[in-house]
Amino acid sequence: MPVPSPILSAVTRPGAAVFPENQAAVLTLANRVESLVAAPGAGGTVWHLPGASPTSGQRVLVTATGHGIVYGEHGQRILYVDPGGTPLHECAWSTQAQGPPTLIHARLYLDWGQWVGIKPEGLVNVASFDISRKPGWQRLTTKDLQAMAAQALRVTPEEIAFFYDDKSLTLDQKGQVTIRHRKDAFYILENGNLSRPRFMACMGAMHWGQIDFLPVVELFQSLLAGTGSATFELIRGLYDDQTAGGPPRLLRYCGIPTYPSPQAFQLFSTYFVPEAPGGADPFSLFMEPARSALVTWRPRPDAPHRYFDTDHGLCVTVTAGALSKVTRQDDSSALPFGRPRKDGFAPGGRMVGTTTAALQLQDGDHREELPLRPEWGVTKATPLPALSASPQATWRALFPDGAPELDMKRAYFAVPIYPDDDTLVEDAMTQPLALEHILDYLERLSGTPGRSGPSDSVLIHDWDLLLVELINCADNRDYVVLYTRPEFAQRQAQRLWDQAAASGHLPNLQRLSFLPADRHRDRAYAESYGMIYRWIPFDWYKQRADCEQNLALVSKALASGGFAVLAGPPWLGDACSRVSLRVLASDPIAGTAGVRMHQAILPKARINPEATLYLMQKT
Repeated sequence: MPVPSPILSAVTRPGAAVFPENQAAVLTLANRVESLVAAPGAGGTVWHLPGASPTSGQRVLVTATGHGIVYGEHGQRILYVDPGGTPLHECAWSTQAQGPPTLIHARLYLDWGQWVGIKPEGLVNVASFDISRKPGWQRLTTKDLQAMAAQALRVTPEEIAFFYDDKSLTLDQKGQVTIRHRKDAFYILENGNLSRPRFMACMGAMHWGQIDFLPVVELFQSLLAGTGSATFELIRGLYDDQTAGGPPRLLRYCGIPTYPSPQAFQLFSTYFVPEAPGGADPFSLFMEPARSALVTWRPRPDAPHRYFDTDHGLCVTVTAGALSKVTRQDDSSALPFGRPRKDGFAPGGRMVGTTTAALQLQDGDHREELPLRPEWGVTKATPLPALSASPQATWRALFPDGAPELDMKRAYFAVPIYPDDDTLVEDAMTQPLALEHILDYLERLSGTPGRSGPSDSVLIHDWDLLLVELINCADNRDYVVLYTRPEFAQRQAQRLWDQAAASGHLPNLQRLSFLPADRHRDRAYAESYGMIYRWIPFDWYKQRADCEQNLALVSKALASGGFAVLAGPPWLGDACSRVSLRVLASDPIAGTAGVRMHQAILPKARINPEATLYLMQKT
């Protein structure tokens, strides 16, 4: 019985493994594939070299789901492919005489065809402190330093020791304490390899050679769609490799600090089963930052598996015999099709179902069927209900001129991406960093005697990354959105629609319009508003006349007593009195709490020092 041909061709095909560390292993398999012998293994069938062990060293495991795992001479997985031969992830390792192997780098293939990479300890933040004036500092040990750090961070010394070893906390002969905070970094791989990596996000440094905790992800909103699932596909795969034939290893969510969220709980629960002590509710316990680590996680027997259909450009995810998600790789909506919830709702209004012979894809009032492939292992039929005679509108209804025309990649890249060096943060990417300060401004308005909040009409111009946060689906205001970045406007419209659908406020969205700024600016500013949000681009800052003209437009469109939140150059406040605007507050964005939080993750981050946030009122 030979190795299945799709897996064989994937393993031996040039380019399947791009890391130099894996080339020799792949070449050996390609040259000796005819001599491989089969043996039963944990979770499937193992093909190995004659005379070699089927449980260690170089081998190929074909799992019960038909997926293939290639292991190198060191015994670690280097390549994981689906039954059709599409690579799902690749790992490169180094080994040492003692201790578990070390992951050098990994790359993950996302549902929609993009490669992303993981570089262990790719981000190391270094801080130094002088304790030479502290009596007896010469006698301090690593444990003493860990105890001091635990007291400062209000965590246990055991938690500090878990993340900070004797190489992370050092004390030199001059009384200088150096702290090295190591994080694993996520990168966008433009060419599918490491030639042009672009920083995306980071997480707590994993022990990849011995998976023993679930990580905290920072800058998670910067992750490209599907990165979290692909990462946990890798984590679960390595976990299974390391615990094969032995008892399951319980995991905990660990980090300093933790950031528990419903999204993290849902992702973890997809691959592991949560358990709380004493029969308590795992979710409620997990959502308490100080107690998240009390929830233990054991491997889920029905973890999802991905399959690619290259003929139809699909990636399908199957969980416990049921089709749970489908992604089209040429889809400019950049949204997957998911199984509807009990209330009939599915994110983006895009639903997937299955009959005994076909999968059903529905977007609004459009439905199509495609054949099921037997290798996907779909054993449960979950047909969609009959199409309604009056189907519900979708997020596209928010665009009176029609949804933006985008290519697929541009739509998927609608996430805030930040540099990990001192490169100036881009114009639009600065907006999320100002959000907390804007919310403080709005809270100040609602709490000030004699001042109400925004009136029934709101204009939002060029705040394309913050539309969900600036629009309240539960109120009855009219909103006009003028956008200049259509990919972000589309993503924000989808999120707004999901929020409104989940909370029962879809009718309110009839009072909301997303309009391209270049075609609708003059008409929009001819109306009157009780609240206006305006972002002035950085490259306008040196064009004083243009900035003042925009300020005058805001004032003209603002109702008497109305409020405006503007971001612009530092001199803009001086021009307000000439257009009947009064500055209630102004703050450099670089000094706001949101930027400080960002710099706690990326200390080198540099924000445009001129960008200033204003709260104004029409006099």
